Amino acid sequence: MAANKEAIALVVDVSSSMNVAPHGQTTALQHALDAITLILQRKMFSESKDEVALILFGTADTDNPLADGENYQNIVIGRSLGVPDFDLFELVQNNVQASDNQADFIDAMVVAMDHLVQSTVGKKGFATKRLILLSNFCQPFADDQLDTIVKGLQNSGTQLNIIGPQLNDDDDDDNDGNDVPPTIDNNFGKEKSPQQRAGEAMIKHILSEVNGDSYSFMEALPALSYFQARQVRQTAWKVQLEIGTDLKIPVCGYTKIKDFKLKQSYKKVYAKDIESEVGSLRTYHKNDEEETEVEPEDMVNGFRYGNTLVPMSADDKENMKYRAVKCLKILGFTKAENIKRHHYLGDGTLVFVAEKGDEAAAVALSALINALYETNSVMIARRVYAANSAPRIGCLIPVIKADYECLYWIELPFMEDLRQFTFGSLPLTDDAVTNKKFKPTDEQLQVMDDLITSMDLSQKEDDDNSEEILKPKYTFNPYFQRLYQCLLHRALKPDEGLPELSPLIASYLKRPEEIERRSEKILDNINKLFKLEVVAQKKEDQSGEALFTEKGEGDGPAVKKQKLDDDLEGGMENIARAKVTEVGTVSPIEDFQALLSDKDEDLFEKACGQMEKRIEQIVMDSFGTQFYGKASDCVKAYRAECIKKSKPETYNNFIKTFKDILISKAKRDFWDQIVIDKQGLISKMECESSKISQADADGFMTDVKVEEETKIEPEDDADDLLDMM
Repeated sequence: MAANKEAIALVVDVSSSMNVAPHGQTTALQHALDAITLILQRKMFSESKDEVALILFGTADTDNPLADGENYQNIVIGRSLGVPDFDLFELVQNNVQASDNQADFIDAMVVAMDHLVQSTVGKKGFATKRLILLSNFCQPFADDQLDTIVKGLQNSGTQLNIIGPQLNDDDDDDNDGNDVPPTIDNNFGKEKSPQQRAGEAMIKHILSEVNGDSYSFMEALPALSYFQARQVRQTAWKVQLEIGTDLKIPVCGYTKIKDFKLKQSYKKVYAKDIESEVGSLRTYHKNDEEETEVEPEDMVNGFRYGNTLVPMSADDKENMKYRAVKCLKILGFTKAENIKRHHYLGDGTLVFVAEKGDEAAAVALSALINALYETNSVMIARRVYAANSAPRIGCLIPVIKADYECLYWIELPFMEDLRQFTFGSLPLTDDAVTNKKFKPTDEQLQVMDDLITSMDLSQKEDDDNSEEILKPKYTFNPYFQRLYQCLLHRALKPDEGLPELSPLIASYLKRPEEIERRSEKILDNINKLFKLEVVAQKKEDQSGEALFTEKGEGDGPAVKKQKLDDDLEGGMENIARAKVTEVGTVSPIEDFQALLSDKDEDLFEKACGQMEKRIEQIVMDSFGTQFYGKASDCVKAYRAECIKKSKPETYNNFIKTFKDILISKAKRDFWDQIVIDKQGLISKMECESSKISQADADGFMTDVKVEEETKIEPEDDADDLLDMM
């Protein structure tokens, strides 16, 4: 197992001096507990495997293996080394109290060191040990074990961190504290006692011997307030970087940037009984009266192909997948400026380095990277992660840093991924033809240029070489931070409502103060140069309801009403509706009637022809009797319009041909529906211009050839097809 865990001992001073503070100020003990809380919640929500121990000194009791009745007194191992959990969290929150006793912080460090060593003996996976001491150093101490603690830290490789008051440098010893705000960092503005100065001097000596670090409470709390993401040990993607047929360089790919996905294991904690297992159950049922349950092994996916339901099993889908060979092949080289920033795709970036231990590969890859860098070029490559993965196209960009060289992989779009949009631009030139009144002035263009410069995150004031302000490494997602805050609160206080938004999280949503300060004057200039005018509503404007309500003779002038009707051409419904040019399949009846509203004779024949095609299309595409109702309504509307327009021969010719098509295409069931609806030939009784007698019309409805009828087999309905599957 890889050694990537850390053993941490939290050594906390709970003596009486830690619980003293002026009215309205937070005590040192509370600051220490807040820091421990933040450390624990970081470990818990990042699902870290690090183990933590809690050692308290200055307690009323004594409970540690080194105590012999005289030495190492008032020191308690509150929690042995183990993975942090909510029990430890509640212990820190509710059970750590200040006492009236004192203890030697040097002794407490010895106890913590001994516990770390003894608890990690025989255990694998611990890469480092860390001792974190939280105290204000106001207690008496003995320096007889100073060499023991220093050698113990050095020999065991244990890192030392101190969280407490601000440790002043030697040059600041004469500072009376009056020029700094009264906080816990400077002893609430009071002069430090001789005992506290001696303790701080001892701690600074130990830190210098073991190369440790110290943080004041005011420094540690904001830094620990961020929830960290789960730490993942990457597995290298090993592949041959192929250039042509002869050159192959063994490389390894590692994920540099990846979209963070929250591990939502907390969703499965709804059981009231903590001993019970929480699981999920999914069942499938038929859409019948009994809602018959169907076993998963008896089901298969189906896809419609016209009137046919085509089954597609998991094996069929697997066999249809595109097969490729794992590879990273170079397709060609191009200049870096040809790869536009808006062409970057994918959900992450990979870093490619030479395979570990292969010196020849390292030399070859380094030469390739430097050649690309010097010529300002990139490589276009084809990447296939595995045999069952889809091929990707991307670019390999050379990166040269002080301590390493590598290639960045960024995915690029295929032709089908590109979207071409055309937008009208502002009339910036003097020869612009349209929208001349919107042409910006030179002052307006300059102030927008200044705004972009002032909000540049890559530079700080008076420091061109500094890091960018919102560097991704130190920028946290407020959504996840808020979620962790709520989960933690609900776990500790399940009966209370969710907490208020943390001020720290709220600060993520604001612009950086430096950007705010730099752009303040420019925003004022923008406000002056780009004036917004309020357009007053005309008094004679009416509400929509009053505008489109039909009025009686006495409700208003007839002339105004006539103009309104002429302008709207029938009301808002016709205005919102697009002009109909053909009979569609969505609303064929409405489209047909809209076309017939035109008195053009040629348009009537065209509309009738389109209606006939739509009726036939709807019937033939119907899965069983699915669309028969819609087709039947179309036949009725078509017949009624032909009678209304005195064009019976148009419908009669259609229905004769349509009858033959239905019989030949095994759609006899729809013809039966036409007979039931009495939508046959139009006779003289219905339209005087018809040449069909009533007897001929009745005979047409019952005249079906026997030889054709015998060929027709009953069509399987949807349920029969599903049973066959």
